[in-house]
Amino acid sequence: MKKNLERYIRPGRPLRHTVEAIKRGKITIGFVGGSITEPANGTRWSDKTADWFVLNYPEVSVNVENAAKGATGSLSAVFRIEEDINACGCDLVLVETAVNDGPDAWGACREGILRKLLKDDRCDVIVTYTYSSGFYEDMLAGRMPQSMTDWEELVEHYDLPRVYMSRYAFDLMLGGYVRWEEWLPDGLHPGHAGSRLYAEPVTELIGCELDCPRAVEPFALPEPLHADCWEDAQALPFDSFKRVGAWRMVRERRIPSVRYIMFTTSMSSSLEFEFEGTGLVVHTMVNSWHAGYTLSVDGGESVNMAKPLPEWGVNATDWVREDVPVKGLPFGKHRAVLKPVFCPGAKGANFELCAVGVIR
Repeated sequence: MKKNLERYIRPGRPLRHTVEAIKRGKITIGFVGGSITEPANGTRWSDKTADWFVLNYPEVSVNVENAAKGATGSLSAVFRIEEDINACGCDLVLVETAVNDGPDAWGACREGILRKLLKDDRCDVIVTYTYSSGFYEDMLAGRMPQSMTDWEELVEHYDLPRVYMSRYAFDLMLGGYVRWEEWLPDGLHPGHAGSRLYAEPVTELIGCELDCPRAVEPFALPEPLHADCWEDAQALPFDSFKRVGAWRMVRERRIPSVRYIMFTTSMSSSLEFEFEGTGLVVHTMVNSWHAGYTLSVDGGESVNMAKPLPEWGVNATDWVREDVPVKGLPFGKHRAVLKPVFCPGAKGANFELCAVGVIR
């Protein structure tokens, strides 16, 4: 391993599935994360990582299943792992959600992602850490941001390799080797140069594993670290909803990882559905014309989720918002009613529901 990269790489259990995939001449690489990882005309670190495989193993067929989705983190990924990653037969999965995760996504939610990936020992998993401006003070002081620290607890529990690629790029910038605009042209998303920096320690870790495969111990999935782990979290099928008013289910084309949306412009419409669990995660499409919603469970008081756009989202188009409007319910069967409402500051009231996930 290159000495200048050692401090940014922490090996975990051997990448057995990756080694075996290279030997048989075909590998499928999966990516989970936000806009820093999602496909963007070859400019993301995920693209550079796949390029490395193509360049270094020309005899191997390289397939990529990039399930990253802009503006989302673990609250979205945990409901999409089975369909977007596991069903595609990935041999190696790289997870990057710490940068977008908030308090609702930490702990049990993140552990649900890992257990869904690791169940039945079907693939290798590497956890990666990218950068946002909110991490600056901690990183300048040599500390690991809280979002990463909480991930580390899980990484240690499951003995996973991880890569501090944000720290690598940050240190190069502090050392005067890289300018901010070279690394992050818009302040968050690396361009070609920044993505190559992110990919360098990732591919160094993988390359060392492939060059010197380590002995593999029999794998047994440990007990969950969190008693309320989201291992069984699932999205509800839209066909299970009772539509009241003017609704239509539409095939989504703007964001590849969103397959269908439930759409209405009628603020007198509603959706009724039953679920079995302890809470709900609601994903909606957001833009300057978006509507919010209220949600009531078991006839109780409605929770108002008509949020104004964040400052960074005022000029953004079509991103997915993750909300946890209700949690901590007694486990069991519940009935919910969702109603679109006008959102403060919006130009109109187009309500676009991407998914409703059940916490179990």
